Amino acid sequence: MRNYEQGRGRRSTDGGRLTKVSGALLIRRFSVREPDVYRVVETVAIQKLTSINKAALCELAQTVMDLELDGIEGDFLQAGCGFGGAAIVIAYAKRRSRVFTVYDPFNAGFGAEMRMREEFTLHGVDERLSVTLVAGAYEETLVSKGALALVHLDCGEYDPMRVLLERTTPRLVSGGHLIIDDYKTREESKRAVNDYFHGKAGFQFVRKSRLHVIKIR
Repeated sequence: MRNYEQGRGRRSTDGGRLTKVSGALLIRRFSVREPDVYRVVETVAIQKLTSINKAALCELAQTVMDLELDGIEGDFLQAGCGFGGAAIVIAYAKRRSRVFTVYDPFNAGFGAEMRMREEFTLHGVDERLSVTLVAGAYEETLVSKGALALVHLDCGEYDPMRVLLERTTPRLVSGGHLIIDDYKTREESKRAVNDYFHGKAGFQFVRKSRLHVIKIR
């Protein structure tokens, strides 16, 4: 197990939040404010456990810590995990007791699922951190109950994205964040999001490195 214990559950020492800045400046600020969590970001980036760049991973970790700082209650959920880099960052940025469930259909087969579980084990991410990995089609595995404070969706196809939105967005608590990883880069993902939220009130759309949909009431 890699030793990331010291940084787990910490909050920003200056009480501040990272504002919209360049990627390089964001990384520099985050590495100074949260050096222990930043080491996790660097590790997953170096090991190529995610296609998400370091600036976006810092932004993701900061969002997690802001939710903890603000006392926003509810579980964390990620759908689509690749080799698990983003999930590992979330696990170490959140407080230990926060329930975090990671879903993936593992369309590449059992080998992909085993690689993911191995990475979780190598990085000390398991039930001890209240993290659970669920394999299988979203239609079959993702239930529509329980409050959510953070939802991170990494899905580029229209139909699975609609299923994810329909089963997670109604569960968002006030102040909760829904982060769409592929909104800028995958047209089907963008279309699914736009179609789902068309005419829906009570949400704020914030364009960061990723699209954040925030429940405001």
